[in-house]
Amino acid sequence: MSNLSEYCEISSFNENTSLVQKENKIYVKKRIPKELTYIYKILITTHHNNISDIIEIFEYEDISIVIEEYINGETLSALLSEQGSLNETDTKKIIGQICDGLLFLHKHNIIHRDINPNNIMITKEHTVKIIDFDISRSFKKGLTGDTTILGTAGYAAPEQFGFTQSDARTDIYAVGVLANVMLTGKMPNEQLYQGRLGKIIGKATEIDANIRYKSISAFKHSFTNETDENTNRFIKLLRCIPGFRTWEVWKMLIAIIMYLTYVPLMVVFISWATSIRNALIIIFSEILMFAIPYILLTNLGGIRRRLAHRPAIAFVAAFIISAISFLLGSSIFLINL
Repeated sequence: MSNLSEYCEISSFNENTSLVQKENKIYVKKRIPKELTYIYKILITTHHNNISDIIEIFEYEDISIVIEEYINGETLSALLSEQGSLNETDTKKIIGQICDGLLFLHKHNIIHRDINPNNIMITKEHTVKIIDFDISRSFKKGLTGDTTILGTAGYAAPEQFGFTQSDARTDIYAVGVLANVMLTGKMPNEQLYQGRLGKIIGKATEIDANIRYKSISAFKHSFTNETDENTNRFIKLLRCIPGFRTWEVWKMLIAIIMYLTYVPLMVVFISWATSIRNALIIIFSEILMFAIPYILLTNLGGIRRRLAHRPAIAFVAAFIISAISFLLGSSIFLINL
């Protein structure tokens, strides 16, 4: 370990945080309460691409000094100030990386408890970094509440105000709020984002933690349609198939029925066709009977948003169109049988 005096202060952000330099490299120096040192001791022994690295820890009688990685980029707060809100694609990319970082923390039994735009950095290379672990804590089995009530207004889950102990679902709540702010520029209680992502955000930000997603991995799967780095390879491959990407049971059941009926029927009926014309008619009728209902009922690619703005109306419209398409395809098939 080097000596703290080797880090020369360049500028100060506030009384507890400053920019320092050592051997032509820039770092962040922070004063932290003594009781939080154990969190940083866990982090200094590990590394994750979406978590700011802890370089050194200097312990004193009443406080500890932490030297952290300096991240060359801007906060998510600054980005939102510039753009107001982000599109779904960019939001999913950023939220996905935040989830990866939180999954890493949760595996080490660390709850961040202060996920908000100011604590998310985006580097010049578009890598997302979670910073500031000053109110993080370890989950302790058996406790009924948090010993310290802290968190950023709007992003702090109800349990952070002393009702129950914080756990992984506390960070899920904050990420849900953050996702809504990124998409709308507003808190969920002011304006909840519409469509499938809005439903996911709604579940993540339920007052009752038992209704929220059980893990940050489950939230990421639903929100981004992506798997995390620890997911089994077979599951990753399976989730590339339409119908299995959101991992929702009803969609997977529809997909299984479609794949077990549509593909074999197409092969059999085309093999029975006596001419190219008949084969094309059969393919067209099967598209009407199976493909169009499948696309609409599973909301593939978010297509139902084009039918109506309100999800309930869009689903009814998709069901009616699917029924008409199936009946039309059946009629064409029977006529040309």
